[in-house]
Amino acid sequence: MRHRFLGSAILSCCAILAAAPLRSQSPPPRQRPYTAISRKTVYSAEPGKPEVIKEIIRTTEARDSHGRRFTSAGSNVPQQFRYDVIRDVVSGRLFEVNRQQKVAYFSAIDRTSSADLSNSEMPTVEINGVPCLQGPLRSALPDGRIEVRGTLCVSPELGNLVVHDDHRASFGGENVRIVVELENLQFDVEPPQEWFRVPADFRLVPGRPGRPAQTK
Repeated sequence: MRHRFLGSAILSCCAILAAAPLRSQSPPPRQRPYTAISRKTVYSAEPGKPEVIKEIIRTTEARDSHGRRFTSAGSNVPQQFRYDVIRDVVSGRLFEVNRQQKVAYFSAIDRTSSADLSNSEMPTVEINGVPCLQGPLRSALPDGRIEVRGTLCVSPELGNLVVHDDHRASFGGENVRIVVELENLQFDVEPPQEWFRVPADFRLVPGRPGRPAQTK
């Protein structure tokens, strides 16, 4: 099931040294590590009827102090189709890893698609102790009009991690309400480093799952 989200923020900086000898590049700034469970609850939301829970999907979200991000496949995805996502800003690569098939697809991180919300005019609210920027979640209709479907709150401090999402959608003619919340958020503890590594015996394939890169 598709859902909308804001991509991770990319922070860039440059240092200007005047009349000074060349120095080696300094390591990237340390980022605050965290782990969390993202819980997506899907409700049946037909007009005139009470909402009924259809499905609860959980994923693991994590970031280490180097800024590398990890997102597990949804708990509803069968093992043979499960792809964990590693966004390795150190190597500049995005890995999509299927641990049952022992294969990892890789591509370059698209930094141009990342949203920088550092100067956003969205209001700051606090949800379960986490400050986040809250705004309307919009989608385009077939006739070109823009419709507000709900609200979204993301944390720039946590790399634009979705803290809360509450919106309505229609899939196959069925109306649903989708609510995303964080569970078990833990700060300042390094996640397991094996989450951010592709095992040595895995096959590396350039491209994306189902869309491998063309070889010349």
